[in-house]
Amino acid sequence: MELNEWADRIEHISAGYGRVYGVERTPEWVLLKLTEEVGELAQAWLTASGQGRDRGLDTHEKQQALAAEWADAFGMMLVFARRAGIDLEDALTTKWLKWEADHTDETAVKG
Repeated sequence: MELNEWADRIEHISAGYGRVYGVERTPEWVLLKLTEEVGELAQAWLTASGQGRDRGLDTHEKQQALAAEWADAFGMMLVFARRAGIDLEDALTTKWLKWEADHTDETAVKG
């Protein structure tokens, strides 16, 4: 599935959330929700990386929580982009892929 397809599907689910909970999903609300989700992602990372309290979770549960919070943050990023009229694939291509030729295997960061 292409990135814009993901954005369409997640936007549809987010719109349903708005209907169910009576939330007017203004551009400001979407940005605030994205910010909330990034904060939750940071909290999950602190827990998973041993830099915060363990919240009574084992290693596997911490990793699952981290993945879930990443998905929330990424999903809201897609919703924000869609609501702001940003073509995700075009924006990423324009911003990031112009540098691709400058970063060959020889210059890539090893990780």
